[in-house]
Amino acid sequence: MGGRGGFRHTEPVKNARRIARLLATTLVVAGSALLAQAGIKSERVLAAIIERTPAPRLVAEGTQLKIAEAIAATLPHAKALWGIGGSMEPLYATNTAVIVQEINYDDIKKGMTVVYIKSNGHRVAHSVVGETRGGFLVQGVNNDEEDNELVTADNFIGVITQAFASADSTFRAETTQRLAAKGKIHTANRT
Repeated sequence: MGGRGGFRHTEPVKNARRIARLLATTLVVAGSALLAQAGIKSERVLAAIIERTPAPRLVAEGTQLKIAEAIAATLPHAKALWGIGGSMEPLYATNTAVIVQEINYDDIKKGMTVVYIKSNGHRVAHSVVGETRGGFLVQGVNNDEEDNELVTADNFIGVITQAFASADSTFRAETTQRLAAKGKIHTANRT
């Protein structure tokens, strides 16, 4: 079948494959460039987030929340929550389970990732990027702007102390390496 010189269409197929690979690579590079342009730009704020927000522990798909619930049950004033949405990507991917623990409101620091209740009743986990007289400014790592609402003593639930994900991005490692090279973060004991 085909014999010598048969199936002469292999070159067009190879070219089509090359074009498809080139297109896929271009889309990945373009997507990465767009991702790099989105979200928090301040290296000082990113350094604080890397230092004060825990890296996710990698666990098997489908076990994230179960593991978080088991651990939260052993901790004082802790609860396990299921993260959805893209505002914290790539720091935390959607379907990351987190443990949130109550702390004293006055102990909140820039870079911590806090959970609070918005005026519409939804719980939100975003990183602290600043403080005003009225409360703390928070922003999703992947959002271009701070939240419209402040975190106050009245709407504050707690801080993320542990996270569990089935996949991770290179964001934390790459950001830590870039900030360490500039002397903006110390890399000892970083994940």
